[in-house]
Parts: sequence; structure tokens; C-alpha cells
Amino acid sequence: MSLIFSATTLERCLEKASNELKVPKECLEYTIITQKNTFFKKKVEIEISEVNEKDNLISDKELSNKEQEAHKGIKVKDGEIIIENLDYESNETAMIHPCNGIKLLINGEECISKTAVTALDNIEVEYVTKESSRKIDITTSEDKMEAYITINYFPECSFELVDKLCCRELKLETKKKKGAYPPKYTYDEILIILRENNIVYGLLNDKIKEISEKQGVDRELIAQGDKVIEDIPDTVKVFFESDKKKTLKDENAKIDYRNMYSISNISSGEVLAEKIEGVQGKDGKNIFGNEIKKKTAKKINIKIGSGCKLEENKVISTIEGRPSCKSGIYSVNKIYELKDVDIKTGNVDFIGDVEISGSIKSGTQVKAGNSVTVRKNVEEATIIASGQVSVSANVLNSKISAGANDIDKKKHLEILKQYDSIIESLISYTQQIKEKNVLGNNQSDGEIIKILIESKFKSIPRLSMLIVSFEKNNSSTDNDMINFIRKKIMGLGPIKIKKYSELYELKNMLINEIEILEEEIVIPVDVYMDYAQDSTIEASGSVFITGKGQYVSKITALNNIEFTQTGAVCRGGVLHAKDEIKLKTIGSIAGVLTRVEVSKKGCITADIAYQNTVFCFGEKQITLDVASKNVKAYLGKNGMVVVDKFLL
Repeated sequence: MSLIFSATTLERCLEKASNELKVPKECLEYTIITQKNTFFKKKVEIEISEVNEKDNLISDKELSNKEQEAHKGIKVKDGEIIIENLDYESNETAMIHPCNGIKLLINGEECISKTAVTALDNIEVEYVTKESSRKIDITTSEDKMEAYITINYFPECSFELVDKLCCRELKLETKKKKGAYPPKYTYDEILIILRENNIVYGLLNDKIKEISEKQGVDRELIAQGDKVIEDIPDTVKVFFESDKKKTLKDENAKIDYRNMYSISNISSGEVLAEKIEGVQGKDGKNIFGNEIKKKTAKKINIKIGSGCKLEENKVISTIEGRPSCKSGIYSVNKIYELKDVDIKTGNVDFIGDVEISGSIKSGTQVKAGNSVTVRKNVEEATIIASGQVSVSANVLNSKISAGANDIDKKKHLEILKQYDSIIESLISYTQQIKEKNVLGNNQSDGEIIKILIESKFKSIPRLSMLIVSFEKNNSSTDNDMINFIRKKIMGLGPIKIKKYSELYELKNMLINEIEILEEEIVIPVDVYMDYAQDSTIEASGSVFITGKGQYVSKITALNNIEFTQTGAVCRGGVLHAKDEIKLKTIGSIAGVLTRVEVSKKGCITADIAYQNTVFCFGEKQITLDVASKNVKAYLGKNGMVVVDKFLL
């Protein structure tokens, strides 16, 4: 029986016939019936007349050989590695790759890399099993007030081989099998672990029990210490307006500097102040059982001066006058009022406030235990006041000192702080020289200190003299600090020092003296005036020039100096302030020498500054060489004076 097949080409006809008859193309005998090859259509038809049986038998054999070849090699079935149809006589091989989770043994030896195997090789597999495990981690906060726990449970883990078809190169593969989890940490076990970590206080027992029943936790709080409750300090409620500035919320609003220190009088029987008792706090304890001491708040003892009395915790006025508080002492001062101070009235020395509705004339002096107010001029006169000084008009060829005693104390305090810092450096340098044996073993500690004072710390003798002189003038020559400075710091005194650690004793005395002095210093006292000329002005607070300015005067303020009126002129003289000097116009077109000084951390500003103006910052200074506007001078990070400005 003949069969007809058609396609576009002869080759495709033969392939079609071969596929349907399941015989190779070489075994087909055919006749071409039709063959069309036009531009639009191609067609070939063949008739199969006979199949060559011999060739067909050969073909079947070849197919059988190919199938057998496909089943030669190595495979994995049901977790077993099987070698199939490898000819051991011809030493046929297959390749095998080990994997994680098993130990592959070939002829009893472990296989760790790709290896060739034959039909004669013995292949064994040992499965790796990971035991179940658990892990606990205890962490504490930096302040040692809290403890946290993290628990992880890991189940038992084993492996099994993944089935693979037969091939000549077998890459083994495993899959995990999860087993049982380990037992959970019990409540008692967790407590033992906490004790091993010295965590013994503030345990959250209910939380720990809850955690012991969970399948793992992440950073759970399990212990919490008692925080310190600080004392609430005593406070004093003041019922009168003190010498603090009346500030305005609106920065753009115009400030009346002449009246910003207006203080009302008080009547007899009125309450000046009342002490509000503080509340005692409580010591704390951390999770390690260590006590944390609270800071004990200092108790306030109300002190009273003249013109008032203390009933329970209240300060009550006994006279009519002006209330004040200096160095923690409350008092009511009588007000001494007069029209002018001149040769007729003589000098004025009053314990309270002095109000002068006129002027202070030439050759007179006004001394007040509190404030001085002058409605007109101060002419060739002297004002010494413990409180604020306010002059509504001019200060001419005069001297004003506000808070004079406080100025001396503040200067002394700054010297003590500087001295304390230098002594600390002296201790550090001495320690380094001894540790590195720079000067050899023959030098005693005292000799090393003397050498350092003479070479590195040359300011110590000068500062020592200033400290001793101040204490002498204040009848404090017998205190331990002065005796130490005299005997072991000044002159040949350092040689008497056996161990440099003795300097720590001096440092502690300095710190104590600084603390005492800071308590004694009163609230800074300010000076207000319209204009000053050829005068000396000193204030323990700030100086405010509210009018035309100043001319060739010496003005010193321990806080700030400020010219408040637009166009105010500062021409000639020396101005010294600790923090800031705010100027409108400084100097003149003619280049009048004008010197302004602040501390290293201070700042000087001016709307207009003319040439020959000297800006000083500690020991550093710079002279302006050209007229400028919008000037700001300060000490830069490199220690040099910086002047930001625009040319006028």
C-alpha cells in the first residue's frame, strides 16, 4: 500500500513521512508525484512505495542503544544514591558533587569536592543533624536603670536528599526537615540568669512569668530601678518689683530707658517676700542594687536688714520706703529727697535711696546705701551708690561708681577662676614630667613646680600677689588658702612642696572660695545717663547712655555698655565691658583715638566707626584704618581679631 505526503519542499515531505511511519528517512523508497515551483506557490508530493526492513532493524537497534545510553550514570531515588548501567570493564565514570547537610563517603572516605565514581565504587551518605538550641541575652541601659531580655528558640534540624534523575554529572541537593523545639526557659532559670548578671533589684516578676511561657521574645523589659526624685528647692516669692529690667515682648517697640528701673515705694505692714518651702526628694536604686543619691537642694535662709521684720516665712515692712534685696538680704530703705546738692547742703551720705530733683553741683559727693536718682546734671561731683544710678541729664567731669564693692569682688572672682585654671594646668604638666622622667630622678616635685612657674606659668606670682592683697584689704589674711599661697607658691615656697598632689588641696580651697564669693556678689547694678564728658563711670552691671553719647570719658561695666539713641556719639576715651559694647557712632572724621575693650568672648558693634578706633579683645587688638559702617568686631576661631564691615 502506497502513501502520499505533500509539503513545500522534498525534505519536509520526507520528514513528515519519517515521523508518521516511525522509520528513518534513509529507509524510505519514494516517487515524486508532483513538484510545483511558482512565484506564489511551492508544492511537492511524494508516494512512499516501500520501507527497507533491514535498515529499519538497524535503526531500531540504534534507538535502543541511545535509550540505554540515556540511562547510564548516577541518580538519587528515595534518598539513596544509585549507579546505573556503567560498564565496569571499560571503567566508565560519572561525576558527583557533595552538598551541605550530608557527609558523602566514597569507599569509606569523605568526599568534599566533585569526584568521579564507577560502578565498583561504594557510595554512602551520613545525614547531618543539628540539635535543638536556645539562646538568652540580657542587656542593660546606660544609666543601669533598666534590663531587657531577648530569647530565641531553634528547633532540631535534619536533612534529606532530593530525588534526581539519572545523569552523568550529579549535583546533590538536600532539603531541611524541622524537628522538635527545645524546652522553654522556666521562671526559675530566668531568675538564676539574672542573678548571674548581678541584676537583683526591680525585677518585674509577672512579666518574667509571662515571658517564660512565650516561644521567644525580643528586648522585653524585665527589671526597672527606682529613679532619683530630686529635691524641690525652696523658693522665694517677691512681691515688689526688683532691680530686674522691664523687658518688652515686642522687640520693635521703643524702650524708655530712663524709666525702666522705676521702683514703687512700699507701705508699713506690706509683705515684701515669702519663702515657699521645698519638697524633699528620694534616693534611687539601680537594677544592680546600688543606691543613687539625690542632690540635696540648698535651703534658703531669709535674711532681713533694716526696715522690715520676719514673721514665719514672710518678710514684712515696718516702715514706709523703697524695698530692695542685695546679697539675699531684704530691707526697706527710707528715701532721702532734696532739690540740689551743693555747698549749702554739703555732702550727702544716706543708708537708703537718694532722690535729687535738681543737680549735684561742683565739689560735692553723694553716697547712698542703695540707689541714686538725679533729675538734672552732675557737675564736677562724685556719686557712690550700692544700687542703680540714674542721671536724666549730663555727667560732666565727674565720677560715678555703682556697686563699688561688687566691682572689686567681681574682679577678684575672675582672678580666682583664672588662678584655679592655671593651678589645674600646673598639676597636669607636673604629672606628665614625672611620668616621662623629663628632668631626671634627682628633681623633687617642689623643684619641678618651681621650674614650671618660672618658665611656663609666669602669671602665677602676679596673680598670687593680687589674691593676697585683696584678702588682706578685706581682713582675711589668716585663712588657709592665703597661708598656702604665701608659704608654698610665692617666692621660694614651691621647694617646700613634697608631693605635687598637695596642689589639689589648694585647688579645693580655691573652688570653695569661688563658691562663697559667687554667693556674696549682688545682682549687677546698672548706670543710666544721658551724656558723659571727661568723666569716670563704673558699674557692676551695665552702662546705658540714653542721649547724645560720651566724650573722652572712661567707662567700665562688668556686663555691657550700650548707646541707645540713634546718632549717639562715642568720641575719645576708653570703654571697657566684659560681654558686649553696642555703639551708634564711634570716633570722628578727624580720627580721634577711641579705645573699646571687651573680653575674648565679647563682641563690639557700631553703626559707624571712624579710623583710629581701637578694638581690643583681651590681649589682642586691632586699629581701624578706614571709616566704615555696619561694623562687627570679634575674636575669630584662630585667635585673631575679625572686623566685619562695609566702607563708609
